[in-house]
Amino acid sequence: MMGREKKEDVPQREISFGRLIFESLPEMWSFQLLFALVMVVPVVLLSNLINMVAGAGGEVVTTANIKSFLFSWRFPVILLLGLLLVIVFLVVELFAQIYLTDNILRGQRAGVFGCVGSGTRAVKRFMNPGGLKIILFIFIIVPLCGVGFTISLSESFYVPNFIMEVVLKTPVLLVGYIALILLFIWIGFRSLFVLHAILLDGMKPAEARKYSARLVKENLGSFLKRLIWNVLVVILIITLAYYLLSHIPGWVLGGIGEELPKNYRIDFQQYLASGTDFSELEKDITTYRVIAIFAVLVQKYLMSVVVLLCGAYLMMRLNQWYMDYSGKGRELWPERPRKKRYLWRLLMFIPIFVLIGIVSVFLGLHYDYIFTRPDDVKLVAHRAGGNMAPENSIEGLEKAIEHGCYACEIDVQRTKDGYYIINHDNDFKRLTGVDKTPGEMTLAEIKELRIKDTSGQGQDAPVPTLEEMLDVIKGRVKLFVELKGVSADKQMVDDVVKIIRDHDCLEDTALISLDYDIINYAETNYPEFETGTLFFASLGDVSRLNCDLLIMEEETATDTNINFIHDAGKQAIVWTVNTEPGMYHFLDSWADAIITDEVPLAEEVQKELDNRTDLEVLEDQISIY
Repeated sequence: MMGREKKEDVPQREISFGRLIFESLPEMWSFQLLFALVMVVPVVLLSNLINMVAGAGGEVVTTANIKSFLFSWRFPVILLLGLLLVIVFLVVELFAQIYLTDNILRGQRAGVFGCVGSGTRAVKRFMNPGGLKIILFIFIIVPLCGVGFTISLSESFYVPNFIMEVVLKTPVLLVGYIALILLFIWIGFRSLFVLHAILLDGMKPAEARKYSARLVKENLGSFLKRLIWNVLVVILIITLAYYLLSHIPGWVLGGIGEELPKNYRIDFQQYLASGTDFSELEKDITTYRVIAIFAVLVQKYLMSVVVLLCGAYLMMRLNQWYMDYSGKGRELWPERPRKKRYLWRLLMFIPIFVLIGIVSVFLGLHYDYIFTRPDDVKLVAHRAGGNMAPENSIEGLEKAIEHGCYACEIDVQRTKDGYYIINHDNDFKRLTGVDKTPGEMTLAEIKELRIKDTSGQGQDAPVPTLEEMLDVIKGRVKLFVELKGVSADKQMVDDVVKIIRDHDCLEDTALISLDYDIINYAETNYPEFETGTLFFASLGDVSRLNCDLLIMEEETATDTNINFIHDAGKQAIVWTVNTEPGMYHFLDSWADAIITDEVPLAEEVQKELDNRTDLEVLEDQISIY
């Protein structure tokens, strides 16, 4: 037996690189599946441990209460567990993949556990300042600049929208941001062979960075040509696959879906309990839904295979180029051993499709329970009326009311003489041209200012007071009063509560803030008031925060967080949703409301969502990769 295995491991002949890629595709696909399975246990274990530590003692970690967390025992523990989680992703998604493709190029047997083991042993090479910098670059910087190796744990990492809004509106910050991103792109490009040098040639991180930069510099023309061509090919393959896989079911099933009633409800549980049969129409709708779910699931699954194989292909190409530029390249490559097993790998698709069929029947019968959302997600106009009027103005409130918004969000700050006016920024420079803060001006001085038009309608407006806004919204629309700026403190809470009570607007308002301590004070001392915390990152069960509204930035508004919030009887709100893709996602989610500057766009998106066929609903809601 041993002799037979040894004989099989000896390559029979040498083949071209293109032929090697073709022979390796089934192997790489099966390894991708096995790599994913290897990750499940440590990832689930570490994720649960992180959430347990974050929620120790009934606490939860968000950007709204980050200060207390940084000085607690939980911070170093979560930091260590987080590092271990990142290492797991690095080992399986990068280190093991590099070893896998290197084994294929060398004609060696490529075992999943062998590659993962090699990747695990290589971790110690990164446990130094230089190695930790590389890990930090992969985890945070690469997702921002888009050049270099990354891991799925942080591939969607981005600068929060409310920060980018400030950057985009401030020329100096915008230029600095672009320059920084270009610098990161250049560093990422020069460092594309760093991992190869460390993992395959045993170099130290500092040495590997210099070696990678030298290889790129000496072969810049050839490397750029190869890289751009292969990236374009991969983009073309993914685009074509997406077009074909998404349009074929749409072409076949789209016409049928248009003829069937939209948003038709079938209570499968009721039929089971009563023992009655479906009507002919209900049978047609249920059959259509089962077939549509099967088509969408197969589409998503095949797209995930295409994306995985394209990623593996690029990884193999980088390994090839590294060997070429290091003087170890070759024209012909060893043929893969044990090719007879490839047919069995391809046959793995059959049980997967059978499983998808079974799942499709179950989901089709329970379509209404799983895919039908509750009432429409409510709209909250950002800064009074969004982009329909000058920001934080009375005109904005009127526009939001005219459009039937559920609520308006405003920003309140304290003046020098103790009054409360509405302004978002720390000063008045952007909107009025006056470079002073509310705390440096009296109410009389502020009333002389005029807010520049931010809606494109050529209008200006006075800076309103909180009292003026309460007079407008009473009994007409809810007002989210954000306690803002350096004057946001307990005194502001007490004063704003008194003003709201004096205007009999308790039921028409909610107090919100980025500072959890202030909201915790408000909820504890004035429980009759609705309160809310804004945050853009979190760990643990966010529903434990002592408030009624959990207002999350888009990336943090996951299904898990929304479910936690609803289970606690609280409201989940997403802020600030201004893009069409974001609206398509969150207006079709279980969120209670979105805060947006683009109210008319949100209304148009909602109309489109209401007119979708069942197939279009499934395409929007089912996501695998």
